Amino acid sequence: MTALYIIIKYLTFPGALVRGMWEQTVCRWSKVPVEDNRYLRRDEMISHIEHEFMPKSRGAFAICFVPFFFNMLGALIFGTIPAVMLLYLQFRGIFLIATCAVSYWFAFSLFVNAFPLIEDAMHMLHMVYKKGNILQKIFYAPGAGICLIGAFLERYCITFVIALAATLAIIF
Repeated sequence: MTALYIIIKYLTFPGALVRGMWEQTVCRWSKVPVEDNRYLRRDEMISHIEHEFMPKSRGAFAICFVPFFFNMLGALIFGTIPAVMLLYLQFRGIFLIATCAVSYWFAFSLFVNAFPLIEDAMHMLHMVYKKGNILQKIFYAPGAGICLIGAFLERYCITFVIALAATLAIIF
């Protein structure tokens, strides 16, 4: 499964780079030391950076949710723009079709690489639900649930299948 995981990450490298950039940005904002900031590696840490665990529940939630949110927002934007272009311009020219294909691939890669590592998601769950107050538990619950489920789906390459189905549904 690890070989398939790494192959999918390299096929969707723009999303891996963007996700790693957002994760490193959150680490800098939170002043958490980054141990290894290579985004494209040949192991399970591909598209993620190696960092210390966040000391506060807010930071643990941010390291999982902020990259997820911005990758999903980018996937929505880059997936919708070509659909609108094709709808209004009605397939006028090969350049337009090629541009739309590249935009779809970028949106697809952002979606596939949106979720955190399982270790980060489990740490977030521990920090929020064991050490957070009741308001944090209520406020962070939806995002934490999505990130945790998505982390497991991404680990077993199911997000690739979901993104492929969503992309084909948008096209047709």
